[in-house]
Amino acid sequence: MTLDTRFREQTNKLISETLELYKSAGASPRIGQVWKCKNTGDFLCGFFVGEMVGSALGAFQVFHKREPTPDEHMEIVEIVEKYSDDITIFFSQFNG
Repeated sequence: MTLDTRFREQTNKLISETLELYKSAGASPRIGQVWKCKNTGDFLCGFFVGEMVGSALGAFQVFHKREPTPDEHMEIVEIVEKYSDDITIFFSQFNG
């Protein structure tokens, strides 16, 4: 474990609070039409995960003023993956 404890806490907070925002906002009914996707929930799930990893990587760069090492990058991905059950359960409701 190479990530700073404070950074880990902030990243966990970012993910949990952002997921709660998505839960209260729902999804645009146009997503399937605009992006031509059959499974809107899968699309949104991938979008959300990418957004969380990207936001955490950006925060890392600002916080540490450098790029993460490959190990640090994977730790960030693993933090997001800890939420995989909550994320997939929520976004799967938009499929079909």
